[in-house]
Amino acid sequence: MSKSKKKPAPRGERREKISAEIARRIGTPACVIFVIVAVIIGVLITMQVYTSKQTELTLESEAAGNDLNAFFQPYLRSVEQLSVDPEVISSIDESDGKKTTITKAEHFSSVLENMQAMQASDPDNVMAVWICDIEDNVLTQSDGFTSDSSFDCKTRDWYAAVSNKAAMLTKPYVDASTGQTIVSAAAPIVDPATGDVRGVAGLDLSLAHVGEILSQSVIGSTGYVIMTAADGTIIYHPDDSLIQQNMADLDISSKVVDAIAAGEKTFFYYKINGSGKYGYLMPVGDTGYLVISSMTSGEYMRNLFLIIAGMIVIFAIGVVFIFLAIRKVASSLTKPIEELNAAAQELAAGNLNVELEVTSKNEIGELGRSIQQTVERLKMYIAYIDEVSAVLAQMSDGKLAIHLKQDYAGDFRKIKDALIEISGSMTEVLSGITESSGQVSGGADDLASAAQTLAEGATTQAAAVEELVATAESIVIQLQNNKEEAMQSAAETKKVTQLAENSKQQMGDMLTAMQTISDTSNQVVSIIHTIEEIADQTNLLSLNASIEAARAGEAGKGFAVVASEIGSLANESAQAASSTKEMIEISMNEIEKGVKLANDVTESLQEVVAGIEQVNHMIDRTAELAVEQEDNMKQMQSGIDSISHAVQDTSATAEESSATSEELAAQATVLTDMIRKFDLSDTETES
Repeated sequence: MSKSKKKPAPRGERREKISAEIARRIGTPACVIFVIVAVIIGVLITMQVYTSKQTELTLESEAAGNDLNAFFQPYLRSVEQLSVDPEVISSIDESDGKKTTITKAEHFSSVLENMQAMQASDPDNVMAVWICDIEDNVLTQSDGFTSDSSFDCKTRDWYAAVSNKAAMLTKPYVDASTGQTIVSAAAPIVDPATGDVRGVAGLDLSLAHVGEILSQSVIGSTGYVIMTAADGTIIYHPDDSLIQQNMADLDISSKVVDAIAAGEKTFFYYKINGSGKYGYLMPVGDTGYLVISSMTSGEYMRNLFLIIAGMIVIFAIGVVFIFLAIRKVASSLTKPIEELNAAAQELAAGNLNVELEVTSKNEIGELGRSIQQTVERLKMYIAYIDEVSAVLAQMSDGKLAIHLKQDYAGDFRKIKDALIEISGSMTEVLSGITESSGQVSGGADDLASAAQTLAEGATTQAAAVEELVATAESIVIQLQNNKEEAMQSAAETKKVTQLAENSKQQMGDMLTAMQTISDTSNQVVSIIHTIEEIADQTNLLSLNASIEAARAGEAGKGFAVVASEIGSLANESAQAASSTKEMIEISMNEIEKGVKLANDVTESLQEVVAGIEQVNHMIDRTAELAVEQEDNMKQMQSGIDSISHAVQDTSATAEESSATSEELAAQATVLTDMIRKFDLSDTETES
């Protein structure tokens, strides 16, 4: 066992025992698996309970349905036999409703005895046996009652056997004479010769025995069986107040009503008056009746709840047992580890006086023995460590000559070799540094002198570059002015070009107008020529009129005066037209001269426009060149600025280099003084 006390965990650190960690890491997955298995088993058990309960309800419904079917089938067969009885068919054939009624038929007495015998064979259930002539609306019972012609058989439920042509059971109804709930079993009476339905044979059956049969169907402690007709009318229910009511009129889930309407086997969950129930619907053979087994949801789920509660308790106990078992096993496994941990803490604190007594024969025991051997070896290494510490302290004081007395074994041999190599290497390096520092000091002086010269030259270059920058700026300004003047000249030239173009257009318009005037003048000359011809014709007519007036004598004097005036007017018109024609010819000659001059002016304007466009192109080119020169000068100015900055940077760098060289020389001197502190005599070693 360790002779030192167990130290607590460092402050601020939360210590977790290995046993707790083992319990957590193993117990948690085990419990998770345990819980998963429990859930799976619970689901399987739940499914089994659901299936068993559903099977129970199904079997009860089938058993009740089979019992009821067995109860009703003999009565259905009895009415079927009665409907095919030849004496019954003959009695209905003989009846005509007037002279011969069914009671006066030849074989009626035998038929009545047969019906009475059927009733007497089962008086507890059979209330009456009867036959009905549907053509005469006459019904005769086994008790001797025979209705008159006012009896309407078509309003009876059993009349459906006529259209169905098959035996059937009616829905339950209350017998007016006895007050009992009964049903009627009916079968059609068919004429074998024609196949027509002539009547109906039936019996009235008490449902008291049906209640006895269904009351024996007990499902669990609260379950029961319900019997309904195809339309949902309740035939049997443990609650007598619900008999003769329709399911659709109750406070019940619609799925029950839908299932009854479908008439098929089905299992469902429903609610009635707010209470949840499970049920199974089963048709009763071919009777048209249905039975529904019913059980409350509480009882349906009771066994499941008990099983789940039991499983929870069992699994909770199992989880606790697993944790306790794992905790116990983990504690037994971790006890030696705790001893080893205490010993390791002592070693970490620098205490090598540790003894371990771990008797385990597993890996933990091997670890304990290995730690004990390590402690023994560490004690051997203490002497090595002390000597190495002393040598390192000596080297830190600048004495590189070291003496190692211990015989270093194992990996400590490498430390001894390394210390000897370090001593020799440092002696060699420091000697080289001493020699190099002298060279660095001399080089630094030369570098400082060269840097100073470079700084002075850079300063002179910077001044020259500044003058060049100023000249470049002046050129750029002049180029900007030239560019602006060239652009203004180009703009003015464009205006002149536009004016010349406008004048050219106006000259074209004037030529068009003069041509129009020339064409109009030609038309006027033509018109004047026509006027001259009219004047000649008028003059000729005037002469003819004068001749005719002279021939007329005294009577034609007035007409002769008029003819003379017309002739005078014709002569004046001819003279005026001639004068106008001459003036128009003169105008046309002048217009031709004007057109020629206008054409000459137009050609001159075209040459002027072409010349102006050429000048404008040259001015535009000059402006473009001015812009390019400005851009080039700006680039040159930018380059000169860069050169100026570079020269200034060079000057500053040269000054900094000079200062750095002086500082380097000073540091080399300091380094030399520091190296002199080391003892660089030959290293002595001992193995």
